[in-house]
Amino acid sequence: MRSFNTTKTIALATLLLAIGTVAQAQSNQQVMVKEWRDGDYIVRRYIVTNDTPHQAEYEIHYAINSASTATDFDQNGEELGRLDNFFNQLKNDTLRHVSSIAITGYASPDGTPKFNSDLARQRAQQLGQMIAQRYNLNGSNITITSHVEPWSATTDAIEHSSLKNRDKLVTLVNSDKAPMAVDYQLKGEGQAWQWLKSDVLPDMRRAVVTVSYTEDGMEDRREYSPSRPQTREVIIVEEIEVPKHHNKEAHHKDKRHDKEEKHKRKRDVVVVNEWEGVIIDLGAATEGYAEE
Repeated sequence: MRSFNTTKTIALATLLLAIGTVAQAQSNQQVMVKEWRDGDYIVRRYIVTNDTPHQAEYEIHYAINSASTATDFDQNGEELGRLDNFFNQLKNDTLRHVSSIAITGYASPDGTPKFNSDLARQRAQQLGQMIAQRYNLNGSNITITSHVEPWSATTDAIEHSSLKNRDKLVTLVNSDKAPMAVDYQLKGEGQAWQWLKSDVLPDMRRAVVTVSYTEDGMEDRREYSPSRPQTREVIIVEEIEVPKHHNKEAHHKDKRHDKEEKHKRKRDVVVVNEWEGVIIDLGAATEGYAEE
């Protein structure tokens, strides 16, 4: 019984895999865009659609209490340069298709929750407007969300720090206390608070741009189809008139003389292979007088 169940399971898994493969093949549409001959082969180029999702992320940072995207702040210049490259390539790349753009604005947990919530949303909105104008995008295709980081988001940084009271700090930031209460207590930690302000909290003041896209593939397929030479025979016949003889020895007024005047000779017989451009002279084999 155990063997039977195992066999059924394997058979079912094989069937599901086959169905999935067929479904994937059907979803990948193929369009031929070009055809040409390469020697004995016909080459056809296809665009194969691919629905596999890809994502590209870009992170912009902000000064404290600011929603203005400064190109010279932190690494913003480099990130915006990467974003420029993506959309510039998109103009000439017909295989890449953007499906959605999502922008999430973030704020660090220090300060009042209401102010931080508004600030996170403003960062996402202003960056979305800038991107829509910069790349001539429809703003409705950009999704805007915002998020205020909780104090618990500092846990990993505290645990890997050299602070002597890191265990106490970890307990505090993961407690059920209100954000403002945690904020107040952390500001009383002196050195630990200065470290949080300079090394941890600034990285939380950011906005993340996520571009989702698909990328089709290009495929060349070769089919063996040898070219056949087109051969035709060309026969050139030149009529040659034999002149009359005027000396006494050669002069005859009989039928033989008339016959000589009408002699015709096949001068050239050639076979022309147009495909290879080769001319074979068969004149020597067929040279002679034509029958009357």
